[in-house]
Order: sequence, then structure tokens, then C-alpha cells
Amino acid sequence: MQKSIGIELLERVAASQPIAHKLRAVQGAQWPVQFSHVIQSAQPFLGAIITHARRRLSPDDREAADSTIWILCPSVHSQELFYESLLNWQPDALFLPEAEFAAAENVLPDPEITAERLAVLLQIGRGTGRHVIVATRASLDQAAPEHGALESAVTQLQRGAAAKMESLLERLVGSNYERVAQVTTRGQFAVRGGIVDLYSWQASMPFRVEFFGDQIESLREFDIDTQTSVRDLKSVEILLDQGAMDQSGHVRDYIPEGDLVIDIEPEDDNLTALSSQVWRTHIQISEGWIETGPEDFSAAFQDCEVGEFAVGDLVLAEAKRAQFVERLQEWRANNAKIVIYFQTEGEIERFREIMAGAIEDVEFVEGTLGRGFCFPGANLVVLSAAELFGRFAAHPRRRLRRAERHRVQIDFSELNEGDLVVHLEHGIGRFLGLLKIGRARSRGAPAIEVTDGPAVRPYQEEQQEVLALEFADEAKLYVP
Repeated sequence: MQKSIGIELLERVAASQPIAHKLRAVQGAQWPVQFSHVIQSAQPFLGAIITHARRRLSPDDREAADSTIWILCPSVHSQELFYESLLNWQPDALFLPEAEFAAAENVLPDPEITAERLAVLLQIGRGTGRHVIVATRASLDQAAPEHGALESAVTQLQRGAAAKMESLLERLVGSNYERVAQVTTRGQFAVRGGIVDLYSWQASMPFRVEFFGDQIESLREFDIDTQTSVRDLKSVEILLDQGAMDQSGHVRDYIPEGDLVIDIEPEDDNLTALSSQVWRTHIQISEGWIETGPEDFSAAFQDCEVGEFAVGDLVLAEAKRAQFVERLQEWRANNAKIVIYFQTEGEIERFREIMAGAIEDVEFVEGTLGRGFCFPGANLVVLSAAELFGRFAAHPRRRLRRAERHRVQIDFSELNEGDLVVHLEHGIGRFLGLLKIGRARSRGAPAIEVTDGPAVRPYQEEQQEVLALEFADEAKLYVP
């Protein structure tokens, strides 16, 4: 099987003498292992190297290979930047947000952040599988559900499983879920015939449970604004109120003895406190020199210094392009591996047009990287399109939080078939119900399929839910 470019880059640097020496120290648990002179933009790449190498070099040590790796950043801002870049090489990494208003009383935390924290802590608390967690040092002392409380408060629903809707509703009511006409926030559920809409405390989106008798016919996530389905699910987890509200523990309780802790930019005044929280910091990474003995740059990750050409002008200035081409030629003359990260395929095509035939032996990769870096020890040059085009935008997390949108929603749960409605553009019409239609149909295929009863069996083609409205002369409008 051909390796991805990302894995190839990780293994290329891991095999270099200075990094391989330190990775052997990691494998031998010679703590602390320190990496100095690593610029900020390269720190996520080095974190991915350590993660990949630990699992690859410890195939017989299942405890080491399967242990969770905690990467602790000094601030929320650095955590965001680190995580965004880490996803290029460690796409399954998890982001543990700090709790908002941790020291304030009578202040409600952001529900999106609370849900994200619960979901990540639930994954970690199960102790199954290996995880890479990006957190802040400060978050370790923040309150969290007692270790084990979340797992014991979870119930699972599976598509096709035998289940009674009445039993589910009783459990929800007993767990302080609120029954409403239309679900709009976490901790609520709504009932419509044989359908239960539910927004669990830790879920990123609400889901719709459709019963067919005493069997779960379908499970779907749905959009809270349009109230229509967006994705089919095989199973869902419901976090009951007791687990969500418990805050008698701390985040550090989720770090067992066998987990690996990587500290980014450690500070002298907090090393003692951090060690008391998580037993010890195993690996330290810094832009400065943090090791003992004579200063050494053999394992340094450096700036590629493309900024000196102001290459954001590449689009317009011929002279700037010529300077950049000259630098590429220097790197190629030294047999350097050159990789450029672009956010979109369109940026790659645009860059090819601008640079014409001057980019031979340069690899293009889709990914989000704010700044590039060089590692002379492995003759590696990693560049960022953000630098080349002069676009230093703030780095939004790739896994964006869904913002709470305050807008009027269609509460079709209160409508009955045959009710009259008023459409803003088409006037008075009649509500026919919530139907399913295919997203793509061959010419001549029927537009909709109406079914009897609340249970609708899945079609062969991709389906979407629509509100069906009928106007004069039997004209019909389907609103997604």
C-alpha cells in the first residue's frame, strides 16, 4: 500500500539521526525527552512524529502503543493553532476545550463548549482505543465529571434494535430531559407520532429516532434550524442528566499513569505544579534551548525565510516570482524534499498557473497550515500557501462549532395535514405533510413517494426530507 505524503514526511524526519536518537529515548522512557529550537509552526508536525513513532516503534508493547497522548499547550490561542495544523498529519486528534467561566458563579457556560468537552471526556473515560488529546495546561485543574460518571450515564440506541418508544420517553423524563413541541437546545425531546426528536447533552447535533412498532426503524441527525434530516446513523448515545451535571472531578483525573504527556513551551515556574498534577511531563518541546549541555541545532526546525521576499506579491510581481523560483532552485540543488500545503484545490491550480514550469519536483497537498518550516536534518522544506499568497487569516478550527443562530424557525410539529399556511412568496397554500424525495432522479421518475403512517423505509437513492405545500391548480412546492 502506498504511503500518504503526510506519513512519508513524518517517517523521513523520524529517520534522521538527531530525531531518531530522541525517539529512542522516548521508546526507552528516558524522561524527560526534550526537543529544542522547534519553531511554533513545526511543533504540531513534531507532535505527529512522536505519536506516529511511538505506535510504530512499540508494536510489542501494547500499553505504550495504545496509550493516550496528551499535548498540553500554554494558552487557548496556541491550542487552536496547534490543533488546526496537527490535523494535517493526525486527523483523528481530539480538541478538549477549556471550560468557560470556570471561576465565575451563576454564569452559564457556552452550551457548545460544554457539549464538546463532554463528548471528548466520554471518549477518553472509556479507556478503549488510543487517542491524541490537545488541551491546555490550565484545563487540567478545571472541574469535570468524576471519572466513570459519564460512561455509567450513557444509554445507546441502535438502528434495527428492538425498543419501545414508551420506555425511552420514561427514561428521558426521569433524567430531566424537557418535553417540548420542537427541539431547539440540548436536554430537550419532542414526540410526533412514532418519531422522537432528541438533543443529547454531549451531541453536536440533535437526532431523530423513528419507531416502527417496537423496533427502531431509523436514526438520523437533523438540522436544528430547518428541522430536516442531514445524515443517517447506525447508532446514537444519549447522555442522561446525572452524568452531564456531575462536576465533582477534574480533567487530570482522566490521565492515568501510562499516558504520555507532551508539554509545549514549558515554563520554569509551572513545571513543579504540572508534575504534581500528571505525575511527570514526559516530553517537552520549545522554540528556545531547554536542554542541558552545549547548545545544539542538529534537531532544529527552522523558518524557511520566504517572508523576506514578500511573496504575497507572487500574484502580481514578476520580480518576486523570480526570487521565489531562485530559492526553489537552491533547495532542489541540495536535493531537498519540497512540499507546499494549500487550503483548496483551486489554490493549487492557481499556483500552477502563476508559477508555470518552475515547480518541478514540488509536492502539493491540501491542508491548513499557517506557516511553513524547514528541517535541515532531513533536507525537508514545508511551505504554506498562506505565506506564498500573503493571507494570514485567523485559523478557524477545521471542526467548526455550530453557532447558535437566533432566527425564526418553522414549527411544523404544530401543523396537521390539510392546514392552511401562508408562504411569503406564493401566498396561501395547504400543508400536505413531511415527505421524502430523492435528491437526484432520472428523467421521468416520480418526484415524491407518499407513504402511509409515520414509519418510512429507506429508499435505494439518497433521500431528503421536505415540507410539502399545495397551492391553487394543484401546484405543489417542496421546501427542504
